[in-house]
Parts: sequence; C-alpha cells; structure tokens
Amino acid sequence: MSSELPARPGAAPTSIASAAPSRHRVAVEERGSFCFASCSCGWFAPGRRSRDRARRDTDEHLADPEPAS
Repeated sequence: MSSELPARPGAAPTSIASAAPSRHRVAVEERGSFCFASCSCGWFAPGRRSRDRARRDTDEHLADPEPAS
C-alpha cells in the first residue's frame, strides 16, 4: 500500500489506494499535530500523532472491514 501525505499540515485528505472493494475508500487527514483515518463506509479511527499508526489503522480496517459485534 502506498500513500502520499499532504505537502503541508492541514491540507486536504489523501486517499489511500487499496485492493478492497470500492465501497471502502479510506483517507488519512492531518489536522494540527494529529492524523485521522476515515472510510467512506462511516468507519473512523481516533486521532493519532503518528502518521504511520493512522495508516496502520486503515490497513486493519481494510483487512476486516466488518468486524463481528
């Protein structure tokens, strides 16, 4: 998986390409010193100071987009 980060903090979210079904389009957005991961299905992860951890959150979501309740 590859992604491009915004050139500067606060820039528009960056989509991350994946092999997951088209209904799951994930993005990592920077707001201040935090990165937020979200998906078009409504899933989101908590704010992270680590860009790498936010990307891993998206990887985990795409690996199991509908976890058992």
